[in-house]
Amino acid sequence: MTEVLEGIKILDFTQGMAGSVATMVLSDFGAEITKIEAPKETLFNSAPQARVWDRGKKSVTIDLKTSEGQKKIKELIAQYDIVIHNFRPKTTDLYGINYEQLTQLNTKLIYCSITGFGPKGAYANYKGYEGIVAAKSGRFMAFNGQNGREGPNYSAVNVASYSTAMAAVRGIVAALSVRDKTGNGQLVETSLLQCIAIYDMHNWIVWQMMIKDPDEFPNDPQGDPKRLPNLPYLPALTKDGRWIQLANLMDHLFIDSIRAMGLENLLDDPKFSQIPAIDDTNREVLRKIMLNKIKEKSLEEWMDIFVNQNGNVGAEPFLSSSEALDHPQILHNGHVVSINDPLLGEMRQLGPLISMDKTPPSIKGPAPLPGENNNEILDVDKLEKLLSTETKNDSKQAPFKGLTVIDCSTIIAGPLGTSLFSEMGARVIRIEPMEGDWMRRNVKGVTANRTMAGTESIAIDLKKPDGISILEKLVRKADIFIHNMRPGAPTRLGIDYNQLTKINPEIIYLYVGGYGSTGPYSHRPAFHPIPGAVDGGAISQAGIGIPYGEDINLNIEEIEEVSRKLGRANEANPDPNTSMAVATALTLAYYAKERHNLSQYLELTMLCANAYANANDFFEFENKPSRSIPDKDGYGLNALYRLYQTKKGWIFLACPSDNEWKLLCETLNRQDLLKNNNYKTSVDRITNDNLLVKELSSIFITQDAEQWEMDLTAKDIACVKAEDRGMYHFFAEDEHVATNNFTVDMVHPRFGELWRHGPTITFSKTPGQVNRAPLKGENNTTILKEIGYSESDIKFLYENNVISHELP
Repeated sequence: MTEVLEGIKILDFTQGMAGSVATMVLSDFGAEITKIEAPKETLFNSAPQARVWDRGKKSVTIDLKTSEGQKKIKELIAQYDIVIHNFRPKTTDLYGINYEQLTQLNTKLIYCSITGFGPKGAYANYKGYEGIVAAKSGRFMAFNGQNGREGPNYSAVNVASYSTAMAAVRGIVAALSVRDKTGNGQLVETSLLQCIAIYDMHNWIVWQMMIKDPDEFPNDPQGDPKRLPNLPYLPALTKDGRWIQLANLMDHLFIDSIRAMGLENLLDDPKFSQIPAIDDTNREVLRKIMLNKIKEKSLEEWMDIFVNQNGNVGAEPFLSSSEALDHPQILHNGHVVSINDPLLGEMRQLGPLISMDKTPPSIKGPAPLPGENNNEILDVDKLEKLLSTETKNDSKQAPFKGLTVIDCSTIIAGPLGTSLFSEMGARVIRIEPMEGDWMRRNVKGVTANRTMAGTESIAIDLKKPDGISILEKLVRKADIFIHNMRPGAPTRLGIDYNQLTKINPEIIYLYVGGYGSTGPYSHRPAFHPIPGAVDGGAISQAGIGIPYGEDINLNIEEIEEVSRKLGRANEANPDPNTSMAVATALTLAYYAKERHNLSQYLELTMLCANAYANANDFFEFENKPSRSIPDKDGYGLNALYRLYQTKKGWIFLACPSDNEWKLLCETLNRQDLLKNNNYKTSVDRITNDNLLVKELSSIFITQDAEQWEMDLTAKDIACVKAEDRGMYHFFAEDEHVATNNFTVDMVHPRFGELWRHGPTITFSKTPGQVNRAPLKGENNTTILKEIGYSESDIKFLYENNVISHELP
């Protein structure tokens, strides 16, 4: 069958997760990837996860540090549609492969640059390790207090790298769409810093409102480092020593979970009759009741009740990524495939990210051996140039200007995904329920300003015929429809794929499911803690030392403390992880329609999106090493990838390679450490990690964090002062953010003047767009008039409670 990107050729200079996962996805969807690798083994290409990330690609070894190597690249470049790299700005200049140099040789080239901190500013040439960006930006403060201490806490899931991979795919495919229309290539830029900002859906605006209106917003409700998980999202210990994550956000689901646990008698008790809306004292009483109840049965018994007997309860065990490979729904969906790797043997690894019924992706084979395709690719006599095309027009429009999306999804995963898609020019019309989207209930509605940014809102009662009639009229004029309802609900409303394609045969239809549309768990509810627990992210974030197994004996206070820790570890990142994949799915599907004239049904699950976010461990082969997880106090993975307390403040150090270790010792004037047998090899350093932590801790405590950053980065050692207040403070105050225009000012009709995070992708010739979020139903009248409703029609709809809106 046709693949979206068949015939597209990409020259891939990337190493590490962000670029490699991006080109893995592009390969799965049909692009031909040639990976340029160093002649010698590196930290990145020797890691087992590289055997997953580089699947289906070709490999050429070229030494870019030599003039001969640079000459070979310039001979190759005319063959390729796209170049992608993750070099720092100074490195592309050094190698002679910056945007200006390569586009002189291929004027139609799309050039995608991935950096850690953006193309300019004070941190532009800092090494872009995930931990460095997370520490500097304040991401570590999302886990403040998780491990019983205050201050930055290491974040285990590589959300910046994953989200940057998704942004790179979107940017490249959107630029291809532009090139098809205009004949022009362009520069596409994204960075870990731009993309990590998406994971702050709360701090950035709550703090602005606390400063603007302290009477209305006296404090940050997520600011207490000792806070306990909400009861609908309670982790609990089973009889056989397994931890299970409950996830029942909606009131009716929480009540169903109470019934499924055999606690329905509580619903007749005046103290609990209004659950989950109960006072603080009774909430803590109920917490103990629930924890004690779950302790009465084994995990298998509870899952039988929640899956087979009730089916309306969100609950899953905490699993490692390796354990997730055997989850029944993951297997059913094809999220796991078997590949025979020439180095590692039989591997079980990630399946394709998105299912498409007319342009399905496919895995092209295992990862190549380094240099496997040298003879094929580097035979200069046989090189063929791409057919040059004349510039058709010089449009500066955003890539998807004129495209309309109807979004019936709710909460975060879907809405934030279409918000990200809107940054590339698409018009997104959000269909909200009469009471407004669930996110409008949080912190007086301010968090909806991230999930719905850049969209329009119409609030409709879809249970009424007149409401469905409005939706049908919108679908007739739309390009894309998206929802995240459980199977059965769209059919009952009359908006499933078969029903809507009768109205508009050209519609692209995306279902964003927790589990998927078919399979043993498809009927079950799924909120963000579900993929967090299943895919291994939460248990990894919790770190070493979570008590586990039939032989543990914890009292209720000890269970509560581990439950608190797991609740903090299973934070909200699975939602934006899914959103990133939603925007990617829409981009690929719309390009398939443009390029191949194919509209189709797409499906994406939270389980698969979050498997990709854990792509550094979501695979299995014989004798696979265990995943590196943080220490019990949340400082980091090892002595050379870790937080350290200084005389004033915290630093994060990233020196994972032998060369970086050597440079660190020389810079600290501690050559004795290089001679110490405890630290001679990387294996020695891991074996004696506790000793090395003590050595380095005694050094770093001697001066302030800012001074350490200044001294070590001057020697090109990755070490930064860790932001210890929160992401708001970094993005609001750091000059580097302003230099790169990574925030944008806006005016909201209710909240006044604010800034928001800028787009995740920068296009040199067709800039995207960003805007504020709408009020509920703010665009009712405009949208209804566009599809033929008169003033009197609209008045009738209001009078009959078919539509609603809110005032500023």
